[in-house]
Amino acid sequence: MVITQRIKSAAIFVAALALTTAGCATKKFVRNSVAPLEAGIHDLKRETSRNARNIKAVDRRSETGIAEAENDADKANEAAQTADKHAWTANQTAEKGLAKAQQATEVAENIDNYAPSGRVTVLFGFNQAKLTSRDKQKLEQLVQQVQSLKHYALQVKGYTDTTGPRQYNLMLSKERADAVVRYITLRGNIPLVKIYRMGYGEDAPAHSNRTLRGRELNRRVTVTVMVPQIPAPQSASAEALPSASGSSNLK
Repeated sequence: MVITQRIKSAAIFVAALALTTAGCATKKFVRNSVAPLEAGIHDLKRETSRNARNIKAVDRRSETGIAEAENDADKANEAAQTADKHAWTANQTAEKGLAKAQQATEVAENIDNYAPSGRVTVLFGFNQAKLTSRDKQKLEQLVQQVQSLKHYALQVKGYTDTTGPRQYNLMLSKERADAVVRYITLRGNIPLVKIYRMGYGEDAPAHSNRTLRGRELNRRVTVTVMVPQIPAPQSASAEALPSASGSSNLK
């Protein structure tokens, strides 16, 4: 009986020892297995947090870079527009310069290309080379309008009818032309260098010498205004010259 009791006690002790041993082994397993896992989870959370901060920093830098890039693009666009305006202005200036150069070239090429712009005719009495008051008035009107021109020349041609010797008529036609030149240079301050004078005598009659009226009209001096054939303000002024005569004697 006593032996049996001892055996039971020993069995209980062995069982308790086994449980105690098993409990210690389980705690050790947990400590050895779970603790590193928890440490890994903590490290993972810390790394995730750091990555999140890095991502936010990258986002901020990206947004800043995009804003700066957009600002640079706006500035570049404004600079391009300004450059376009400057280029357009320069192009307009160049075109104006070319137009002026072309006009200057035309002036240089046509400065000696003169053509009639207006004409005044004054008549003389038989065997006379004296200007009448009416003739002087017409010449003064011509002078007033010629003085507004810059480039011009005056052709003064004297004529006679067929009455009298031919050589005498040639001399008389020159005297009549000289009378006109003398008047317009003294009274109108016209430079003599701009005047070309010639006497033609009875040549190139304007009308028939067989009638009295025809011979009266042939005793004449014509003053023709010559201007360069270029588009210039003086040309516009010269166009009004024909009206200066106010007479049917303009030829």
